[in-house]
Amino acid sequence: MRRFIITAATLVATTLPALSEAYVMGSGRWTCERARAAFLTDNAADKGQVAGWILGYWSKSSFDQDTGFLDQLQEVGGIKIVDITLAECQKNPNAMLFQVTEAILQNTLKETAGEDTPAAE
Repeated sequence: MRRFIITAATLVATTLPALSEAYVMGSGRWTCERARAAFLTDNAADKGQVAGWILGYWSKSSFDQDTGFLDQLQEVGGIKIVDITLAECQKNPNAMLFQVTEAILQNTLKETAGEDTPAAE
């Protein structure tokens, strides 16, 4: 059985490298506190904006990745990816949503790259 691979970020967002060649738009520029608050409202548009941004980031990041990474994304699914991101945001409320999302993505890519051997069951 494949193990769960979307790995929560363990880095404090302030230690993340700056994305000097990117312009982050939308709720990705929000603090985690703001993103979580927006997602926790009863307003479907607020929830959709935050979830859509997170999943859009992962979608773009999936381009040019190997099949194993794509299979893992499909196995985990969008709801779980959003849940993991918001849970990590709870630990880092002053971080920007894009920083936490990028840290989770990078940790996941490292885990995927190290999965040449089957996980013990």
